[in-house]
Amino acid sequence: MLHYPGRGASALCLIIFLSFVFSLTSCVAPKNYVYFNDLKKHPDYPGKIVLDSLIPYSDPKIEANDILSVTIEVYNPLSERGSSVDVSGSAGSSGVQDAEYAANSYQVDKDGYIELGQVGFVKLLGLTTTEARELIKQKAKSFYKDPIVNVHIVNFEVTVLGEVGKVGAIKIKGEKASILDVLALAGDLRPTAKRKEILIARTENNTVTFARIDITTADIYKSPYFYVKQRDLIYIEPTTYARQNTDNSILRAVSYFTAATSIVSFLLFSRIIK
Repeated sequence: MLHYPGRGASALCLIIFLSFVFSLTSCVAPKNYVYFNDLKKHPDYPGKIVLDSLIPYSDPKIEANDILSVTIEVYNPLSERGSSVDVSGSAGSSGVQDAEYAANSYQVDKDGYIELGQVGFVKLLGLTTTEARELIKQKAKSFYKDPIVNVHIVNFEVTVLGEVGKVGAIKIKGEKASILDVLALAGDLRPTAKRKEILIARTENNTVTFARIDITTADIYKSPYFYVKQRDLIYIEPTTYARQNTDNSILRAVSYFTAATSIVSFLLFSRIIK
């Protein structure tokens, strides 16, 4: 005489079957989420770890089409407090039409010049903002006594695309930011992001350089691409699984339908044999 499984055995078989089906269709979590995970291999871990030979920061150099904020202040003994007075407005029109930028903003032309009205044309191409400040200060001394000059790149932006919380242009204040600062401003990486192959496209002197960096290692602090430059493009690729998960949406739907059909068939078969 044949003995068919009872309700308890059928339920157990169903649970095992469902576990098997969903194990085939469930997501596999990407590895290497942890930043700087190589520090665990350091002999001083988990104590204080000191890295040396870090990449030094270098000031950005002014390029054509950069928009500069230039202010020239002089001491005014006739004012009520004897304070400095901004005379940048007398330096002429900035030529910048975008209302986003404040007054006293000047766009560097294709030849590397800006026009400062009374001071005249000043070539700033290839200079850092510190060097530009000193050059303008020397020229302004012909018109003002002890001028105070400030120069700042106001359109310092990088673009972030791919697997981040927020894609788009990121404005950098202060002209100094690392790749980690940019990723934080972009909402950090998604779980589906490749952390070992972040692509940076850097445009300098009419050439584009492509480089990849790995933020899972502390050696990122030694990379020449650790500090971003204006107009850098940062692209974070999705993992292989993420791409497959997107490209195979139809295949997933079919697999889910097949799994559901199998479950229904199993339940019907269990009823028939009782």
